[in-house]
Amino acid sequence: MRSLVHHGFSLIELLAAVAIAAVLTAVALPSFRQQVLSSRRAEAREALLAAQLAQERHRSQHPRYAERLDELGQPALTRNGLYRLRITGADATRFGIEAQAQGSQAADRGCHTISLRLEDGDVRLAAFDDRGTVQASACWPQ
Repeated sequence: MRSLVHHGFSLIELLAAVAIAAVLTAVALPSFRQQVLSSRRAEAREALLAAQLAQERHRSQHPRYAERLDELGQPALTRNGLYRLRITGADATRFGIEAQAQGSQAADRGCHTISLRLEDGDVRLAAFDDRGTVQASACWPQ
């Protein structure tokens, strides 16, 4: 009598493997998305620091800091368009710049707005979640 040799997987084994993969994906995907959003914050920080340097160059040649990004030659959007920049106030001694998440980055509820201010000779870094709660330590890592 010949013995039957089975090659491949049974339907039950295949369904079990698919179920395990689905559970792993459901657990890992939110964490992965959060990590992607967090890594993209570097784009905002980079743009804010570049705008700060542009403000200092502008101030060295003018009696006050620039009130508009076009005076600095800076774009309103960051490199990949994930943040919109704006100057929140400027005079002879201080300025503020904000980067607000937009597009796919708007899902970053923890660091929706990242800001940099020069006030009384000190640079102050801040950030706010989508409800306006301060989140500076999470958004400006030390």
